[in-house]
Amino acid sequence: MASFGIEGIRHFSNLRASGAVAKAEDLHYVFNICNGLYRELNKGGHTCSFYYANRDCWEIDMRDTSLGGIDKDIADNVDLFFILTHGRLVDNNTTLFYDIDRDKWQGSFYDWRFGDKWDLEWLLIYSCRTINRKRPLDFWHVFQGLHIFCGAYGEMWDGITTDEVGEDVGDNLTDGRTVAWSWIEGVSDWWADNHPMVLAIEKASTWNGGNVDWPNTTMGRDHLWGHGITVVDIKPAEKYYMSCWWAEG
Repeated sequence: MASFGIEGIRHFSNLRASGAVAKAEDLHYVFNICNGLYRELNKGGHTCSFYYANRDCWEIDMRDTSLGGIDKDIADNVDLFFILTHGRLVDNNTTLFYDIDRDKWQGSFYDWRFGDKWDLEWLLIYSCRTINRKRPLDFWHVFQGLHIFCGAYGEMWDGITTDEVGEDVGDNLTDGRTVAWSWIEGVSDWWADNHPMVLAIEKASTWNGGNVDWPNTTMGRDHLWGHGITVVDIKPAEKYYMSCWWAEG
């Protein structure tokens, strides 16, 4: 079974006071979503290694140790890591907002390297605009053994109808659905137009002159431990191409 970690940031008063960003409103349903995911994964027999909230969530939790971070103890020390916060994409730089400057108010994807020496297979970020759909290969360096990154190419809403998306994703994951499908379907909503996107790293064996063998790709068959096929880590030297999937709804 899998180990997992959760971080959720609802309040941003300290970030606003710092002047580091022009606008960072408090969110409302962060812990409805985080708690829903926690309950479903726990019910499915998976182990929560940590669950941090607000000012206990730090930028260095996701930064690679080679760059001064502590990801080997936090984000890269579990099989599945989920974080909910504000996100933005400016000048092709994906950043996440924090309410404490330990070490920075904003974390940058340039500092992420997951699966290089540690454990992370699945990275799930519920934030707005974490992926530039026109430039998915910007995330190539992040995949150092990481299987799948679940993020968004546009808005991801914080509202009364999206409060159950964490539960939906967790239920999908433990019901034998692929990780990619679990995210795309789980964060969809009948009222708010979320914009989920999934990136996966693939081997050359699934690429035949552009005719992709989808059923055997990471995107097409990777499951949470214990709920179906889980693909073998694809190391940096084996990376051949990146597959993408996005939706609106």
